[in-house]
Amino acid sequence: MKTLQIAFIGLNNSGKTTIVKKLQQKVELEAEKFNIYSFKQGDALVYLSDTPYNMEEPKEMIALLKEADACLFCISAVDGINPKLGELILLLNFLDIQKGVIAITKTDSSTPDEVESLKTKIKAVLKDSTLKDVPIIGTSSITDEGFTELREELVKLEPKQRDENAQFKMPIEIAKEIKSGLTTIFGIINSGKLKKYDKTVVMPWGKEFIVQEIQLHGEVVENAKAGDRVGVFFKGLYPWDVQTGDILTIEGLFQKSKKLKLEFEVTNFFKDELRTDSEVKLNIGLQTFPVTILKITKDGSEVSSAKPGEKVELQIESKLPFAFEKNQRCVIVNPEAHWRSIKVVGFGKVLEGVE
Repeated sequence: MKTLQIAFIGLNNSGKTTIVKKLQQKVELEAEKFNIYSFKQGDALVYLSDTPYNMEEPKEMIALLKEADACLFCISAVDGINPKLGELILLLNFLDIQKGVIAITKTDSSTPDEVESLKTKIKAVLKDSTLKDVPIIGTSSITDEGFTELREELVKLEPKQRDENAQFKMPIEIAKEIKSGLTTIFGIINSGKLKKYDKTVVMPWGKEFIVQEIQLHGEVVENAKAGDRVGVFFKGLYPWDVQTGDILTIEGLFQKSKKLKLEFEVTNFFKDELRTDSEVKLNIGLQTFPVTILKITKDGSEVSSAKPGEKVELQIESKLPFAFEKNQRCVIVNPEAHWRSIKVVGFGKVLEGVE
């Protein structure tokens, strides 16, 4: 059976949660800040992550987008194209989301000509983005228009290529106490394999735990592989010991540091400046933490700020350590950016940890 992870994304009041509940057949996980549902069609099992839109606190939104094989991007026929929507498209670009479907929601509130006009505008906005070739489908939760086509387009998508022969890595979405004395970690295995009684490490904390049980599709299994969405049960691990973005892995695979050196490019769409001593949100993998910009270097010289379009080297510091791999992709969001600017600053890669 083909397994797909689809992240739903859209602005507030875009109708995405209504669409999720129309498509879903089973509730997989309900948490404080996100929910995961599923449906089966043919030989495909599709997981639906309802991702919150919040540029002030983007951690869960970015985490679930990064885990997904593709996104379903909901755009309301009532609201159409606006600057916030453009910012979200830019974020999807920087996260390198390349597969998906666009759902125009609430089409019952517009005429067919208005919906076709919006499709044309969306294609124009997306023409230089990573989602330029995705299908666009009109939907209405009132008339049920488009839902059959939407399901068909989703199950056509292919999962990411994940290497089950590589070393084991599983970013953590959430931890909950499901059974008395056992804590369950939920997530998607990014690479490698996992079996009962394997010794694992939670990074960046470095604590070792033995796998007591693995659940796949709600059933207890002896092992799981890359691409599987699983619940992994542990003794001696408590839900408050881990957070979204921590990594379940093996000893020695990830580095950790509170100070990092980044190669970074500020997008031309950012209308503010990235300044030293400012606090921003840095995303690496599924981890998003507040960090302070310690130093900005351009062309070998230290500068006080980085302007739109500039490529610089950043040195940052976080109160909590990041678990990272060299050259791993990163994104910066600045919730305190000038009100005329978008919040997404740009993207880059991790060069090294700084002692």
